[in-house]
Amino acid sequence: TNLHTPRAEPNSVAVMLPTHQKVVRLAHRPTTDIDPSYHLPLTYESVPTFPDDDGKTPLVLLHRLYLSIDPAMRGWMSSARSYLPPVAINAVMRGATLSEVVAVRGASRLKVGDVVSEFAGEAGGWQEYVIVSARSVRKIETWSELVDNHQQTPRELPLTIHLSVLGTTGLTAYFGFIHVGCPRLPSETKRPEVVLVNAAAGAVGSIVCQIAKNVYGCKVIGVAGSDAKCRLLIDDLKCCDAVINYREMENEVERGAGTADPAELFALKSTEFQKRLRRVLKQIDAKGLDIVFDNVGGYQLNECLSRLNYFARVAICGAISGYNNDLTKQQTDNNVSPTGLYMKHGMAIISLRAKIQGFIVLDYIKEWSNAKKDLARWVLEGKIRYQKEDIRDGLENAPSALVDLFHGNNNGKLIVKVGEQQVKRKEIVSRL
Repeated sequence: TNLHTPRAEPNSVAVMLPTHQKVVRLAHRPTTDIDPSYHLPLTYESVPTFPDDDGKTPLVLLHRLYLSIDPAMRGWMSSARSYLPPVAINAVMRGATLSEVVAVRGASRLKVGDVVSEFAGEAGGWQEYVIVSARSVRKIETWSELVDNHQQTPRELPLTIHLSVLGTTGLTAYFGFIHVGCPRLPSETKRPEVVLVNAAAGAVGSIVCQIAKNVYGCKVIGVAGSDAKCRLLIDDLKCCDAVINYREMENEVERGAGTADPAELFALKSTEFQKRLRRVLKQIDAKGLDIVFDNVGGYQLNECLSRLNYFARVAICGAISGYNNDLTKQQTDNNVSPTGLYMKHGMAIISLRAKIQGFIVLDYIKEWSNAKKDLARWVLEGKIRYQKEDIRDGLENAPSALVDLFHGNNNGKLIVKVGEQQVKRKEIVSRL
């Protein structure tokens, strides 16, 4: 591979860059499951250089280090209306990233060697190098900035924690549970509140369970897709009082359903899930649910709505069971699928004075800094346990990693390692 040195700038760095890079673009919009090579093909393109303009806009050349793989990506690939514009056909696929600054042009607070984060990059995310406005990225905080005057010394934790517990994953759990779920401490109520979290062993769900159990003292029911994930919640993280293995339940229903059509299968799964929900509520000596943190949708949400207590709160974080549906088409009762969501409990919700609210982590962006301090403190206090992420090596493996996410073939937060850090502080040269 040919190498070149970035054009000399203030804060430039003695690092040789390749002339070409790996890039993943959205070639076609999926309507069902993702085909990695068809929808998200890998290409090789030139590494960008700073434009020949007036130089007034501070720019940074970034080298991607890590790419977060998230369920929201499936929605961004669709043309359906969402909280962000769809990724355009032939555009670089969007994603949250950690990157190192390898060159700076113009006056900027950033320096070569800084590690920065982007939630949904202005120029994509699924590429090895990119030039962006210096104002569009956030320098990651040091532990001393996050946990000032804390008695404990932070243990060594990897950079990737800024894409998991201290990234948008942790922030989604924090704001969804605390600001939408509005939990109350046992001292404020006659009993601990009862919380149900589905996709509970996932990146967001496992943090919600730990905040609910260890910070707010709630009774927690986790819904997960394997015995191993259920054991993680009960025995390892110790953040759930009871669990439901929905995948085992679905397999049992499907084996006994014979030639049932999708509508019948949906009804059978709903009925069986309701039985198991009643069973675990009895197991923890609870009558109903005070908070539901929903990542799934479908029959799981539907059946939870029938078990709400008065003034319950339902935080709608995601609907991963339906992300591979064609989101541009209307789902109707005559087109029932196991991933459909049907609000059949409207009158009960009214009489219970329950609240159902969707949310996006971007709604709270002005509060991210304070939330990160809480999350960092809880990590140090042992209330949230940092779990090693599921890291896949190489940008070329990002499309298949996204497919694995929707099939549950991941262990915790799924991240792709794009590259090794090239800049070492002692190697930095400055012409200032």
